Amino acid sequence: MMRLEGIADRDAELLGSMYSEYFGENALGISRLKGDASDRIILRVRGKRHSAIGIIGPNRNENRAFVGFARAFRNHGLAVPEIYRVSDDERCYLEEDFGDTTLSMWQEQRRSGREVSTEILDMYVRVLQQLQRFQVDAADTVDYGLCYQYDSFAADAMAFDLRYFHEMFLQPIVTLSWDEEKLQADNQRLIAFLCEAGQEHFLYRDFQSRNVMIRDGAPCFIDFQSGRRGALHYDVASMLLDSKGDLPAEARDLLLERYLDELETRMPVDRSRFRRMFEGFAVLRLMQALGAFGNIGLNKGRPQYLELIPSRLRGLAEVVRDAACMRELPYLRALLLDIADHPDACSIPSQNT
Repeated sequence: MMRLEGIADRDAELLGSMYSEYFGENALGISRLKGDASDRIILRVRGKRHSAIGIIGPNRNENRAFVGFARAFRNHGLAVPEIYRVSDDERCYLEEDFGDTTLSMWQEQRRSGREVSTEILDMYVRVLQQLQRFQVDAADTVDYGLCYQYDSFAADAMAFDLRYFHEMFLQPIVTLSWDEEKLQADNQRLIAFLCEAGQEHFLYRDFQSRNVMIRDGAPCFIDFQSGRRGALHYDVASMLLDSKGDLPAEARDLLLERYLDELETRMPVDRSRFRRMFEGFAVLRLMQALGAFGNIGLNKGRPQYLELIPSRLRGLAEVVRDAACMRELPYLRALLLDIADHPDACSIPSQNT
């Protein structure tokens, strides 16, 4: 097989050997795939008749989480990759290839401006229906001992996300001043409010359009290794407010209602309370995303992520203005709106400094 920059020959040879063992044919080629913000190396291994995805992951605990979760979900009938082989040292594994078409790519091909067609809405409904199979139906099949970050999305994990926003976005990028004591007080009140939702279900953690693949017209799911116990609302907010999905408010509202319709087939739902909690989790998710964009853009040499900040700020402002829970957090609400509403509130440091 060809050599690839940044990939040790022994790792490429190992994946080729794993491919040959599973498929009974030689691996003829290997190519590197875009891994977004991941530290993992993601490869496609091809033979004469088959292809597979090879992962080289430096974090063995992360690898164990993905492999273990994938096997549990697949046993439950969910559309996740089959795990073909895992190396003895657990650094590499070979999984099913779902192709190249993500949900974000699929819907971009069918979008005309901001208009969202019935076909696109129907696909999102299918995706959200499948989400509930992860969150509710398969939640108790997962070994939460495999969680490699937090085993639940409780107060400590929420505080981590808010610190991430503070250290990776607020401090290096925002030029406005703020009152740290008032900010932290509102952060704690936000955490206390969100903890009222409980942590009874499976929380996918990174449920967004680039982690849903469309194969043969059906959604398939990847990148759930950061999963943990948590509330239902977070993953719904992640998908509906995903910057790559870019869904208008009317579509988001409709899809949330369809999600709740489906949820009511599984459990009693207080729709008003669910929407209120959803808004709070949406704020937290968008703040976490801004921290991620700052970290990846400034510290990982991927400045294209910094270009996503203005659109994410607009989305955050839209949610913050309408969220009932944010009226009880006046300082945090005012600060976020000030950042979003003032073009000069953010200064993107030069990549050369």
